Amino acid sequence: MTEPYDVITMGRIGVDIYPLQTGVPLSRVETFGKFLGGSATNVAVAAARLGRRSAVISRTGADPFGDYVHQALRDFGVDDRWVTPVDRLPTPVTFCEIFPPDDFPLYFYRLPKAPDLDIRPYELDLDAIRAARVFWMTGTGLCEEPSRSATLAALEAVSYTH
Repeated sequence: MTEPYDVITMGRIGVDIYPLQTGVPLSRVETFGKFLGGSATNVAVAAARLGRRSAVISRTGADPFGDYVHQALRDFGVDDRWVTPVDRLPTPVTFCEIFPPDDFPLYFYRLPKAPDLDIRPYELDLDAIRAARVFWMTGTGLCEEPSRSATLAALEAVSYTH
C-alpha cells in the first residue's frame, strides 16, 4: 500500500453553477461560472490546499459534468480513484443566487437521485479508510440504501483503528 491518506472524505460531489453577477435573480443572470461542489469534496480540496494527501469517495453521472469533476479534483491535487460513474444518473448540479451580504438561495438538480447515494459497500477500500488519519463523511449517505450500508461499513472500519 502507498503512503496513507491524511484525509479521505465520502459523500456528495457535483457541479456548482454560480452567477458572475451579484444581486441579480437567476432569471436575469447572463453569465455563470462552473465550480466543483459538494461538502465532502470541499473538505478534500481544503485539505489538499493545505498540503495534505486527500481523496474522495463518491459517484458521478457518466456525463460531461462527471468528466469535469474528475479533472477539477486532479487540478486541486485530490485523488479521484474512488469517484466512479453511475450510468443511469446525472452528475448533480446546483445553482445559487447571490444577494450579499447573507442571502444565497440554492437550487439543487439531482433527480431521480444523487449518484453518491449509489455507493456500495463492496466498492470501498476499507484498508485505505482504516489507514487514513481522518475519515470525514456526510450524513446524507445514511438516508437510503445502498449508501447507508456503505457509510456504516466505512465507519465500522474506522472504529476498529482509532
